[in-house]
Amino acid sequence: MSKSTPISNLPNISNPDEERENQLVKEILNELDNPPQGGQDASMEQQQVMAQQQAMAQQQAMAQQQAMAHQQAMAQQQAMAQQQAMAQQQAQGQGQVSEQQLLEQEQQLNELSNNLDNQSLQNRVLALIKQPAIVALIAILISVPQLSNVLSSLLKSKAVLANKSHMIIPVLKGLIAGVLYFGINKGI
Repeated sequence: MSKSTPISNLPNISNPDEERENQLVKEILNELDNPPQGGQDASMEQQQVMAQQQAMAQQQAMAQQQAMAHQQAMAQQQAMAQQQAMAQQQAQGQGQVSEQQLLEQEQQLNELSNNLDNQSLQNRVLALIKQPAIVALIAILISVPQLSNVLSSLLKSKAVLANKSHMIIPVLKGLIAGVLYFGINKGI
């Protein structure tokens, strides 16, 4: 005969996890076969289960985001370390760069940045002053009495316009000022 033991003769060694799983499966099958009388109890249980599942999903998503952020930070640190190592190798490969040369280069960079700041400051001041300066110049030119005299002498040559010269001269001055402003503004 064979030297085997029938399954029914084996001792029943049970695992607590397996027992819980078996119990859970039995409960699910019972619920499917016999739906509970209280629909509200079942829906509450379903809502609780769904809430737990959502919470677990959120925790997993947050854990993934944290892992990705950690990986990105590590990658950035590695890239910076590689750049520093390459810079050191280049410095060693080109010979020892003296501290004096480094200081000179740093001073040159500071001077360039100061010049750029000063130029940009000058450009900003010029841009702010340009428009008011144009208007002031035109106002001075228009307010010169000789311009009024020239315009009134031109208007007196025509009798129809001579009577209304006190209204026409300011209008003409305004037109002249507008043309001057447009021409100067486009020219600059």
